Amino acid sequence: MTAARQDAPTDTPLADVRDARVPGRLDGVDLAVQAGTTLALIGANGAGKSSLLHLLAGRLRARRGTVRVAGHAPRSAAAARARAYVPQRIDLPPHVRAGEVLAVAAQARGADDDALRDAATRMGLADVLSARVGRLSGGMQQRVALAAGLVGAPPLWLLDEPASALDAGGLTRLAAWVADHAAAGGAIVTSAHRPEEVAAFAHEAVLLRAGRRLHRGPVDGLFEGVDARDGTPLDLPDGVVPRRVPGPLLADALEGEDPRA
Repeated sequence: MTAARQDAPTDTPLADVRDARVPGRLDGVDLAVQAGTTLALIGANGAGKSSLLHLLAGRLRARRGTVRVAGHAPRSAAAARARAYVPQRIDLPPHVRAGEVLAVAAQARGADDDALRDAATRMGLADVLSARVGRLSGGMQQRVALAAGLVGAPPLWLLDEPASALDAGGLTRLAAWVADHAAAGGAIVTSAHRPEEVAAFAHEAVLLRAGRRLHRGPVDGLFEGVDARDGTPLDLPDGVVPRRVPGPLLADALEGEDPRA
């Protein structure tokens, strides 16, 4: 397991956003993410999930408020070393081999061969490293993009809808990597809203609506198990997993969006 590298004192939040305001996108958002945290940002389209990730990734400036990554300004070299950002969509060159994509990413990150092999193994890419990206399935291409984005395992991971094009096996592998990274002292902030994605990647969630933070709390309190036949709540024995749907708080945050989408 690759340990998360720490460039800041352990009591410094890996992500720290205070009263962040971006006209038309975010309205006074606060967010603190400590080491060991796995956090999902949940909300309808336009709620501010990607904008908050972009602030932490240094791709967007706050008009007011402060943003820090491991104690550093988000556009600083120190912040870049402390984080990995994987956008929702990455168009990889189809003629390049998967192994070459990882090698370039590892070189840019300053990661060694062991880190490259670890990333490839984590995402189940050992057998396709010599294949050209254009010949891989969409799910396998997403695995390559995630392995390249997370190679070297910097402390803070920012993942924008990482499961949007990921196959079931890739989802399981990424969830295991996320859990190990958090256990090693890293932190993960991801945008997601489907129950299986939220449960796979996060123990906590922040609900956003119209650029404002509505709630922060455990993921388990946001979903309800229902009978697939008539939608009535279920009280099932331990170990039995029902179909999960948004509870009242989450449903309010997702108003105007189909929660099954």
